[in-house]
Amino acid sequence: MNRICMALAAFVLFSPLNTIAADSKFMKEFKNNYELLELDLLNNPCEVATITNFVYKKDAATFTFTNGKMFFLRYVNDRPTTAIYIGDGKAEVAIPSHVERQTLISITRDSTVDQAFTFCFIRMADDFDLLVREKFALEQTELDMRNFGITKKEQGEFFFKPTVMHISDNNFQLLRSVYERKADGYFWIDFNRYVYSFDPNRPEEVIVGYEREGGDISATDAAVFQRTESNVTADLDMSTIDYPLSLLDRKGKLHLGGAEGDVIEGADISLGIVVNADSVRFASLYLHSRLKLDSIFIGNKPLDYYRRGDFSFVGLIFPEYYHKGDSFALRLFYHGKDYANLFPFLTQPQATPHSIEFIAPNGFTYIVPGMSEITPKNDDSVHFTVQPDEPYHLLSFQSYASNFDTVSLVSDIGVTVNFLKSKSITKNKFECFIPHETYQSVVMSAFNFMTSKLGAPPATFNLSVFPEGGMSLPGLIELPQVQCFKEETGGLHATAGFQAARQWFGGLARPASDREYWLLDAVPDYLSLLYIQDAVGPEIFFGELGRRRNFMHTLQERNDDQPLATGRRLDVTARTAKGVWVLHMLRSLMYDIDKSSDLTFWKFVRELAVLTNNKSFTNADVVKLAEKHYGQSLDWFFSQWLFGRNLPEFSGGYTYETRDNQFYVTTDVNIKGVDQAFSMPVLMRVADGAGASVYSRHILKSGANNFELGPFSSQPKEVVFNELYSVLSKGEVKKQ
Repeated sequence: MNRICMALAAFVLFSPLNTIAADSKFMKEFKNNYELLELDLLNNPCEVATITNFVYKKDAATFTFTNGKMFFLRYVNDRPTTAIYIGDGKAEVAIPSHVERQTLISITRDSTVDQAFTFCFIRMADDFDLLVREKFALEQTELDMRNFGITKKEQGEFFFKPTVMHISDNNFQLLRSVYERKADGYFWIDFNRYVYSFDPNRPEEVIVGYEREGGDISATDAAVFQRTESNVTADLDMSTIDYPLSLLDRKGKLHLGGAEGDVIEGADISLGIVVNADSVRFASLYLHSRLKLDSIFIGNKPLDYYRRGDFSFVGLIFPEYYHKGDSFALRLFYHGKDYANLFPFLTQPQATPHSIEFIAPNGFTYIVPGMSEITPKNDDSVHFTVQPDEPYHLLSFQSYASNFDTVSLVSDIGVTVNFLKSKSITKNKFECFIPHETYQSVVMSAFNFMTSKLGAPPATFNLSVFPEGGMSLPGLIELPQVQCFKEETGGLHATAGFQAARQWFGGLARPASDREYWLLDAVPDYLSLLYIQDAVGPEIFFGELGRRRNFMHTLQERNDDQPLATGRRLDVTARTAKGVWVLHMLRSLMYDIDKSSDLTFWKFVRELAVLTNNKSFTNADVVKLAEKHYGQSLDWFFSQWLFGRNLPEFSGGYTYETRDNQFYVTTDVNIKGVDQAFSMPVLMRVADGAGASVYSRHILKSGANNFELGPFSSQPKEVVFNELYSVLSKGEVKKQ
């Protein structure tokens, strides 16, 4: 069967009705109302009120409209959805959690919001309009050119636009709240460079956004938290989020095609879903924008949904309300090219069981964790199923042309490692080709190092090494054989170590929220540095730690250092660099200076792999595990390094003193740049004339610190402050 016929067959296979169902009556109304939300404001009929001393509280925010005009526009179901205020006012927002206050400081330079304004733009589906109407008379008018001009100059609704760097479609979120209009409904307000929004249908209802620079195309999420009545304010509790829906499983069929065998020509995927909220009729679903959605069914009936163009967000509209504990299946049909993001997902980053049948063109080799034997068919295609034993939060596949050999090697623990050796990737064709022997030996070395420290990887009985880059998953290391390395950064060892480490900290990890994602970036990176230290030597290891430290210095100098626990809101480079240092400092704290042993740290990492791969974990779980191995509370550590910001800056020096034929090191250290509550053990090493070293730890606090080392029988030859980079810091302490 030729490719065109295969594509037609796929269309029939994955389009059960072969027609697009007509919009329901409700959906037609919904689309009309959606268009009303973007109705042009100029000469728009509206109501206006003269406002004096009106105070409106919205969760953590208090808005005072002192003296001005309030215009109400864009009516849906006889209630306005837009308001424009021109006049004097004030906005105050109290951020209830420490970690989010720290994030707000890094973005806005203040830990609270206290702003006078002369203009604000509002989108609402709550009782704001009713409260204004109770206190002030409204009259019919139109928004004239002068007031429209003010709105345009102040950018008005610019940051509300659903296609401007938003995770969700703001219009959909507003409109779903309009249909359930109540006092705690949707409220969005733009004033000065701030955006404050409350959305009862988000897992974390409150967002304080900020326009970092004039002309920005998006407002940065500077603080995100749950409504104040939830009373979730402690740093360790922030990951405990009530998501409205959870995924139970993903199953169905994928029909692959295309010249490279990696195009999804047709997908028929069923999502098992359970309801966690009290009631749900509207819901948020996500499908990567490169995947084109054809239809959604619930049962055997088409489901109403709204998706804008290439927007990943999909707004679902159920035919009836579902209630807490209800479960159902959605059946989605889509196509496109994005094999790294195969499946739809919900807001909750949850790992689920997968059971997928693949129908693929013959002549390609497919590598997917948990796949069955490939069965050839008579229509120039092959079939195989994918049903991993473990749930995945991310599952992808790789296709590969058939022109290759397989070289099988056995690891130290008896795992077969299959290297796909491409005949088309050769030294003659590519300048940065890595010779097979080097490539294979370094990958095996990295894998053996990880297994020596962590034991067998989860859910892996053999391993395939794919000679092109991508997302490594259990049973699959994706590592380019053609790449140009900088040997001073670790070269092939760095990449091989990182991808090998993802066998333990990768596709099987189950973060409870976005706030745990620093682990999925930082742990593989730090383990790769430890592998470099073992395989190449300490020079590159400490050099790479220094490079990440310098990056953090730059962030602090720009006042851009943010808490790690903000999760995926923090740039991946920043969260990896800072996360690596958190792990390194934990290693320093757990280091046995008497035995020169890292055994406690490796026990911690090994148990961390078990924790993250076997249950939904939170930052609180990670802290508890670290405290278990450290042997005492680490509140002071994580408050600074996971939930706080800024680096300590050390200054001062030491002198030698002699008393009673004994030698002492008198040390004066000043620490600035951090909160007064800062406290951290610093590792020090003193070497005598014979080369022997004595290690010690001293707990240093913000401000002045004076302490003495000794006694020593001979005058020390060398004193090293902050030995082994035990603390991420700036400055130096030298001999005076």
